[in-house]
Amino acid sequence: MNSRKLLASALILGLGTLAGCSTEKPVSFQKDIAPILKAGCAECHTAPDGEGYQKSGLAVGTYEELMKGTKMGPVIIPGQSLNSSLNRLAEGRPGVDPSIQMPHGKVKLPEAQLALLRKWVDQGAKNN
Repeated sequence: MNSRKLLASALILGLGTLAGCSTEKPVSFQKDIAPILKAGCAECHTAPDGEGYQKSGLAVGTYEELMKGTKMGPVIIPGQSLNSSLNRLAEGRPGVDPSIQMPHGKVKLPEAQLALLRKWVDQGAKNN
């Protein structure tokens, strides 16, 4: 009887541990996010001459530049894609002025790329 209780306890603990583990693949800044930014944002948001950089102060050439944000402050709140300006502007969420939706004057980024950006921010916006 005691061995059954021990086995049951071990199974419960094991299942509880597995439930807390995430099998979600981490999004890589270098492999996943940097190419999106380079293709969709860097044309305007490159220091010192990009028009978007000159207007906002946002450069996207490096992780450090991106995380620095704009003249007004950060555009990314790690772990919070719903509150991050980068996500709101790129997604063109309701309430975002169309004149500042990004990429400005161009076709919106594909949903798969927007989903990667959201996931990366929600995973902590790491420099990985």
